[in-house]
Amino acid sequence: MLALEATTSAISYIALALLVGQLVAAGFLFPQGQAATLRMSLFDWARASLVLFLFAAFLALLVQGGKLQRGLPSAEILWRYLRMTQSGKIWLVRELYGFALFLGMWALRKNHVSRKIFWLLIILTLPLVSARSLTSHAAAVRDDTAIAVIADATHLIATALWAGGLVALWRIFYLYYRNSDLSPALVAHIVNRFSYLALGSVFFLSATGAYQSWIHVGSINNLFNTQYGNVLVLKLAIFLAMLAFGALNFLSTKPQLSRIAITNVPLCHVSQRALKRIGTESLLGLSILSVTGWLTVLPPGVHALHQAAATKNAVSTAPAAKLAPAEGASVKILSPAPEQAFAGDKVPLKFALNTGKRGTHVHAYIDGELMGMFESKQGTLNGIAPGRHTLELRVVAEDHQTELDATDRVEFNVK
Repeated sequence: MLALEATTSAISYIALALLVGQLVAAGFLFPQGQAATLRMSLFDWARASLVLFLFAAFLALLVQGGKLQRGLPSAEILWRYLRMTQSGKIWLVRELYGFALFLGMWALRKNHVSRKIFWLLIILTLPLVSARSLTSHAAAVRDDTAIAVIADATHLIATALWAGGLVALWRIFYLYYRNSDLSPALVAHIVNRFSYLALGSVFFLSATGAYQSWIHVGSINNLFNTQYGNVLVLKLAIFLAMLAFGALNFLSTKPQLSRIAITNVPLCHVSQRALKRIGTESLLGLSILSVTGWLTVLPPGVHALHQAAATKNAVSTAPAAKLAPAEGASVKILSPAPEQAFAGDKVPLKFALNTGKRGTHVHAYIDGELMGMFESKQGTLNGIAPGRHTLELRVVAEDHQTELDATDRVEFNVK
């Protein structure tokens, strides 16, 4: 199930990148009034990418329903998920928005798709990309959540512009190499414009990527000793390789194309070499999007020690025997109240914490499974399945592993 969830997430990211990239190429890279046929080819690919995104979103819904029902989900489970959970509501709004955008793009007549309309479509597409951040790891950050979500959305948009734009640029070169229906001057103009787009994207990618790594990984130790950290290292390695090819194209391919445009001679071997370089860079960009889909289904590295604690300190018939002395620490659950009922998979958590000599935060267990750690005195328990559950809070020391004999339990229900 985890592999299927990662696959659908990766397809969704790739489809959105292709959608944005084709529209930006059609609306930004070409001079006004030129290459109308190629511009419309990009528009057709953009519509196909939107269809792929909607299909991937439907698969993601089935996967989410399967996680809740432990099998093929029923229509009732899916409807409850869409109606009663925050992630379900976001999914529904996003897909309705995407479907409305598709209908609008489908209704456009090819000879009426002007450059202004392309720019409008680009603007209308950005909320579709950034909405992914509302259900990402960034949305679960306890402090400065809005900043984390904005940084994640900016990161996604910059990735889509660079990786998706590269695929569109490769198609432009591929069609030119086959048909030779673009002048060298026009090709040089397209590459020059894309270089500005790529430079801006790299800047925002680097800044937001560094910030996200800091809040989701937390330390160098977590970077190399957790699965999330290892996958992030893989993503960074691909990014550096992609950056190297980008520098090669910027410092070598772009000047060569500019010189050929001045002399107005056929591109010949230069276009073939550019095709290969841009194609390789495009594949690296799609690989980054695939790895991003993988990261979305892994818990952030900052929670890795808590996962280890869950495996080591799972609730048993005599949990107190495994707990260290409280040394003045205590915790009292304020919400949920005993036997309180909730609609949906999100349960608000509030508690009173006395850290004593060693405590710093709490681990939250649902039916013996670690659901998260909380440093503040409130939070949200996500993904709670329907039924009766037992919540246990344990005060934890600074090493994130030593759980103290300072606990509290309560039973509640999810409808």
